[in-house]
Amino acid sequence: MTVEYVCEKCDQDNLADLSKITKSTCTNCSNEIDIALSHGSQKGGKIDRCVLCDRIRFYVQKDFNPRLGILIFVIGVLFSYHTYFISLAVATIIDFFLYQVLKSVTICYHCRAIYRGFEEDPTHRGFDHNLALSLVEQDEKRAAQDVEQESAGV
Repeated sequence: MTVEYVCEKCDQDNLADLSKITKSTCTNCSNEIDIALSHGSQKGGKIDRCVLCDRIRFYVQKDFNPRLGILIFVIGVLFSYHTYFISLAVATIIDFFLYQVLKSVTICYHCRAIYRGFEEDPTHRGFDHNLALSLVEQDEKRAAQDVEQESAGV
């Protein structure tokens, strides 16, 4: 059970094993981050709360680099004329095989932390652009309200 995240201080990728630690230290800037799995995640094996930002909105996707998938199809398209479209069929077969073989990861909408090794929660769906935009708008409204409250209190 691991979480891959980006350090908020130096923007470097980090990987933490959630079964062994309660704090994660950035490999680049030595920034320490408290990590604690919720009781539900410990018992059920499903992510229900982000260990980094404490949010509850997640989506799932296959653990595969989308750019590599696009590259496979671009190569299939480029050679399709010369191979009588057989290369497109091969690209489709490769894509189908990878989809069947690769596991899913759970990703936090807010901080983009990637969780591996957890049981997939059926309530988490694929990425929803409308939900992501509404969450960003909510965060912006909260930040604006916090700024207003600080300026009114000063």
